[in-house]
Amino acid sequence: MGKIHLLDDPIINRIAAGEVVERPASVVKELLENSLDAGATRIDIRIQGGGKRFIHVRDDGCGMDRDDAILSIERHATSKLEDDAALEDVRTLGFRGEALPSIAAVSRFILRTAALDGEGTEIEIHSGRVHEIREAGLPRGTTIEVDRLFYNVPARRKFMRTDGTETAHIVRTVSRYALARPDVRFSLEQAGRKLLEAPTSGDAATRVRQILGAEAAERMIAFDTGPGQVRAHGFTGRPAHALAGRERQHLFVNGRSVKDRVMAHAVVEAYGNTVPRGRFPAVILFLEVDGSIVDVNVHPQKTEVRYQQSSLVHECVRSGLRNALSDQGMVPRLDQLRPAAPREEPVSSSPSSPFSVFEPAAGFPDPPPAQREIMPGPEPAPPPVGARALAQYRDSYIVAQDKEGLLVVDQHAAHERVIFERFMAEAEADRVQVQRLLFPRTLELSPTEFVTLESEWEEFRRLGFLMEPFGGTTVRLDAVPAHAAEADPEALVHELLGDAAEAQSSATAAEGLRYRLVTTAACRAAIKINHPLDGTGMQALLNDLYQVENLTTCPHGRPALFRLTLDEIEKAFRRR
Repeated sequence: MGKIHLLDDPIINRIAAGEVVERPASVVKELLENSLDAGATRIDIRIQGGGKRFIHVRDDGCGMDRDDAILSIERHATSKLEDDAALEDVRTLGFRGEALPSIAAVSRFILRTAALDGEGTEIEIHSGRVHEIREAGLPRGTTIEVDRLFYNVPARRKFMRTDGTETAHIVRTVSRYALARPDVRFSLEQAGRKLLEAPTSGDAATRVRQILGAEAAERMIAFDTGPGQVRAHGFTGRPAHALAGRERQHLFVNGRSVKDRVMAHAVVEAYGNTVPRGRFPAVILFLEVDGSIVDVNVHPQKTEVRYQQSSLVHECVRSGLRNALSDQGMVPRLDQLRPAAPREEPVSSSPSSPFSVFEPAAGFPDPPPAQREIMPGPEPAPPPVGARALAQYRDSYIVAQDKEGLLVVDQHAAHERVIFERFMAEAEADRVQVQRLLFPRTLELSPTEFVTLESEWEEFRRLGFLMEPFGGTTVRLDAVPAHAAEADPEALVHELLGDAAEAQSSATAAEGLRYRLVTTAACRAAIKINHPLDGTGMQALLNDLYQVENLTTCPHGRPALFRLTLDEIEKAFRRR
């Protein structure tokens, strides 16, 4: 007997479900796309247990009659493609006919739909097998309930994250579609509590305020390249407000939320060196392109696209963003760029020399304010324990000597390493020292940020960020970790929430999240380059650096110092 045989339908559907349904947010995404394709003007979502226990999506779209409802749960059954030619110019969000049967294969699934008020059909499916079909008096539209997702695929269920993390993924998914469709009302609630409410709005700017919050929306710059074969429009953030991670970058192609390398690279090019490496501006970017030159059928979850003329898309996005930023005086216009002029010398603390030299003394006075946060108290700094500071170069690098030779120390990277080590040690011991704010701050968070904070609330508390809900998605910030007291508390919280969201998306373990949060906090609190230090400040920083275990790099892995040994110096001068 041969070894090859045909798989039965239940196994085929479970395999297909593995490609389409990654987590509860994938279910919500597929159902939202169906609702939007059905012409819905209102979509209500209810979830329990982060969507693992229950998902309910109700729309007021066109609905289906009995025959279409029965056919809709068959694989590759769709109303969105008529023939091969239609695949070359897909105008709908869904088109493969795999979503409903794939979801039904890994859950207890109920479809309720009606094309006319009062004339509805209800279909109940268990593990991909039809359990019952019945008539029902229903209003026009479609409701789908997904109960106990992956209950029959325990291996997949085991890899899902906590309820809070899965809820955050769902909020991000609904937020993206709400940004793309301001003409549709969206609501999302969990266990009776509203997580997101976005009433219908005629203009995109209002929807951006609903989703990102008024404060974040006010910092955005509108742009539009105008009509053409390719049109890019939307809103982009100011370079000064760029954050770590891409959680605030929303890219759409013909209304479809995508992860697109061409557009992402064009955004980086548009901002140039106005944004530090590893930080990303907020962008809500809508690309409208003729369907005949874009292929949306390149990914099982329809999250990627491919262009026939990617250079045209890249240039449209890059020039549109660049010109919008230049109109605000943040970057030069593309047509004003000239060959780079010779690099200007950074401002030095000395008008005649880039060095700030000091005479070492037996003792040192109190450290300057920037250093007090890393010192145990206001007592004079101890004598050198590992290296002696000689000078500061360009207000950025400390020149020093130790028993092995000469050192050049990056003051920002070194201070970042010192803060990180002390902060992490306190966090691991659950003994983080906090700094109470003189006046508590109220922070308006986006729904995504708020849910992310809820899912990681205990971790933020352990790190010294003492917050409590203050109505809606607003929180009150009462205290910050003492090690980060010099940083802007509001900007720091927003950035850390972006880090947490990125960690959730990349399935980072809790320990990895803590490392990431502490690293960001240390970076923001550390003294910067182009910051003059006196002899006391330089020596105190070197003393602190020589007390940490890993003094050669910052927490990001960037070098904090390099050494020129005595042997290397003498060989350079041919003394040996």
